[in-house]
Amino acid sequence: MSTEISKPVSIRGRKEDGTDVSADGQVLIEEFDHNDRVKRAAKAWVISWALAVASIPLIIAHWVLVPGFLIAGPFMARRYFKIESVPKKVNGSCPICGESTENKLESGDKLPMWTYCSAHRDPIHIVPVEEA
Repeated sequence: MSTEISKPVSIRGRKEDGTDVSADGQVLIEEFDHNDRVKRAAKAWVISWALAVASIPLIIAHWVLVPGFLIAGPFMARRYFKIESVPKKVNGSCPICGESTENKLESGDKLPMWTYCSAHRDPIHIVPVEEA
């Protein structure tokens, strides 16, 4: 079963006068256990092979699509199985404007990263806080 954990981050930015400012925030991460990873991998494999079967009636394109989807199935399954955690979003206050910000993250995003404040579109740098 997947679990959601929260980890501290530092949200950094630079004001118009050139001073560096920072604020605290939290990143929400979804972690997958072994069973979830197997289910996600099997789903990717089944979808790929279902697309191979669905592309059989396509007259000319099936000579490329069917083998392509059949070969892609195991590769996509392996790729999904290797994913142990996915970042969901970052919550905190923008150090530049002071308003609360919530930034949705893509599954391939890695910290540290640059993004924009959701309130005023100011550039911010999200950095994980190293725990001692």
